[in-house]
Amino acid sequence: MSSKPLSQRVGILSLGRVFAFAAAFFVPIVNVRILSVEEYGFYRQFWLLFETLTPILVLGFPRSLLYYFPRSETAREKSVYVTQTVFYLFAAGVAAVLVYTLLGKVLGAGMGAMIRSFYWRLCFFTVFMLLARHMEELFVADNQVERQALYYMVTSVLRAAVVIFVALNMRDLSAIIWALAAFALAKGTFAVIYTKIAYRPSLRQVSLSTISEQFSFALPLGLMAVAVLLLAQTDKFIINRFMGREAFAVYSVGAFQLPIANIIGSSVAAIAFPLMARYQKEGRYDDFVDLWKRSWMKTAVLFFPIFVFLMVTAEQFIVILFTDKYAAAVPVFRIYLILFLKTTTDYAGVLTAFKQQAYLFKVSAVAVGVNLILSIVLYNSMGWLGVPLSTTLCFSAVATLAVAKGSRLLGRSFWRIVPWRALLARITAAVVPGAALYLVYARHGDYGMFHYAVSGVAYFAVYFAICWAFRLLRLEDIKSLLGRR
Repeated sequence: MSSKPLSQRVGILSLGRVFAFAAAFFVPIVNVRILSVEEYGFYRQFWLLFETLTPILVLGFPRSLLYYFPRSETAREKSVYVTQTVFYLFAAGVAAVLVYTLLGKVLGAGMGAMIRSFYWRLCFFTVFMLLARHMEELFVADNQVERQALYYMVTSVLRAAVVIFVALNMRDLSAIIWALAAFALAKGTFAVIYTKIAYRPSLRQVSLSTISEQFSFALPLGLMAVAVLLLAQTDKFIINRFMGREAFAVYSVGAFQLPIANIIGSSVAAIAFPLMARYQKEGRYDDFVDLWKRSWMKTAVLFFPIFVFLMVTAEQFIVILFTDKYAAAVPVFRIYLILFLKTTTDYAGVLTAFKQQAYLFKVSAVAVGVNLILSIVLYNSMGWLGVPLSTTLCFSAVATLAVAKGSRLLGRSFWRIVPWRALLARITAAVVPGAALYLVYARHGDYGMFHYAVSGVAYFAVYFAICWAFRLLRLEDIKSLLGRR
């Protein structure tokens, strides 16, 4: 296990992802200005299908490396798990091609038209992206956080640069999809070469027992992730089905995922999970709870003010970034901000460390059915806002049940395991300047980009001043989040 403390490793990984997502952040901003609303709907359908199908096929094999690498005592053991993972991902790519072929024949003018238009590029993109899928966990699993940060930065910046360059120069959706396929080829090739050199994968090392062992962990983990994924994607498929491609394009802007959620949340989860697995194995539940609470606070101190600021300035945020064509997405965006708050904790990590993925799968599977029915009911009664509202309610119920189950596994009560007082203090510190900002906007109306940036700087300056004054944030916390002791 690395000698660097949790905050330092999170800081290093997050810093790499800051650059990565900063580049990716500009891709939709450019595309909505280059493409028509209908073309952007095609583009979002491409990603919706890829981002829904591939996790279903991948299951939990890449993430299982975070579990098995800390427990591996020799390089050979690591090579076995990497070998099984890579060959499974290749098989998943082949399966994806078969699924695309079937869907292209049976689906109609909506998603089916997109598949038929970009069939070969979609297949090519998926296969090579899956061949590189294990790289997202490999370096962290092997205690190489700096390399993981560099990998995120280079691959994400490269993808964003390729797409933006082609969009600005070709101004054509077909060319953009070709550019994505070329990027996938480069990424997949690098992953195969690096894995071959660093871990020397070989099927001769694999046995039925090692496959069964990894599959026994990866299957319930993957099913759990699939259930959560379907819960998250149900609203998008409903909007795409009932309202058409252009409405889906606008809705996808409202469902915009804030990069900071992935930057910090996934970094904390990736660093904390191997420690959770180790503490669970050794029965160190006090350390486990302390780690969980510290992980929670790392994200809350940043996510709470972002939530409040964007809730107040949602209209300005959407219009400035995505133009007036997507102003109708503002109410959807505000509802999705509530989902953003759930990323303050990796509630699934605790259950995974205890191999309780089956519980979260069952809860999430029930929630998928409830969400589907409730979304349609609310859509018919209150329009498209009922769809994200249903998703938010179901996600909140799943997260609450998962935290409650985790607390029982750790032998703690639900009220003791959650740092309620610390969370309340931080949300209060965020709401106070947020209320002042709301009054300013309510009185003086809209502002341009410059005024919006100034108001953001002023808001966060006041927030961090409050945190500093009441010792909610210390100099050591800032240094550790930047990757320093």
